[in-house]
Amino acid sequence: MDTNKELAPKGKFAQLTLDFPFKKTFASQGGENLLIALLNAFLEKKLAHPITAVAIQNPYIQGQTKASRDAILDIRCQDSMGNRFIVEMQIGRQEHFIKRVIYYLSMAIADSAHKGEDWDFNFPNLYSLNFLNYDLCFGKGNDSVVQYLCLCNEEHPEIKYDYLNLVFVRLVRFNKSIKECNSFQDKLLFTLCNAHILKEKPKELEGELFDRIFEIARITNFSAEELSEYEASRMNMLDYNASMKFARKEGLAIGRDEGVAIGRDEGIAIGEARGREEVFALLKKGMSLPEIEKTLNL
Repeated sequence: MDTNKELAPKGKFAQLTLDFPFKKTFASQGGENLLIALLNAFLEKKLAHPITAVAIQNPYIQGQTKASRDAILDIRCQDSMGNRFIVEMQIGRQEHFIKRVIYYLSMAIADSAHKGEDWDFNFPNLYSLNFLNYDLCFGKGNDSVVQYLCLCNEEHPEIKYDYLNLVFVRLVRFNKSIKECNSFQDKLLFTLCNAHILKEKPKELEGELFDRIFEIARITNFSAEELSEYEASRMNMLDYNASMKFARKEGLAIGRDEGVAIGRDEGIAIGEARGREEVFALLKKGMSLPEIEKTLNL
């Protein structure tokens, strides 16, 4: 028996929506084919040509000055055409996440610039692929799992500029069963969302690529160091979920304390969406539940 390996307390396969197993699966040297498949599956409509090769780069980008903030990305790579890619798995809700994505893209632009006065600002096309393990509003009635953002001409939206491309994948909006997954993208989404609750790889996920993903995600294949890092990722997730649960209770408690006619589910939704401070401010203004929902885009 290999003494460097041990069983994790729960699950046969790792939860791929956590930072460590996600990067272990898609950013390992020698396993670039998995990253290529992931990029092509979710960026197909944004790419002029399918990606055939990638070089995984250092995920650390140093700020331009001592006062500037550095960036540590989940995955950073470049294809054979010179296009640059940033891939992020985001577990915790952030108020200004889209702005953070744009900030990281601006750092990637600066990092790709050639030194010298002869540089003509012709930076490579950049793509930011972001998997969100929480919901993010992209407009009322917009229920699509995958959201595509780009630069375009407001007067002529058909005219688009491919310099910067932002893609957001709302994993919590994906609810297909394995039998409903017909496309390769759907099968990847199913794997990301459900691998950790499966006892075995479904027969519908056939092929070398999915065999490789599940083999990497199999917890008994982790070394002791990898298992420790995975458990740390799980603990961070549990801490975040506990904080969100507390926010739900706070939302309900605030509604009761302020004498607002607010139901349990509504109070939980409001508390989770914005937290105590913002809800409290709206309640203090005497807003009704429908007014709060409209203000917070719930």
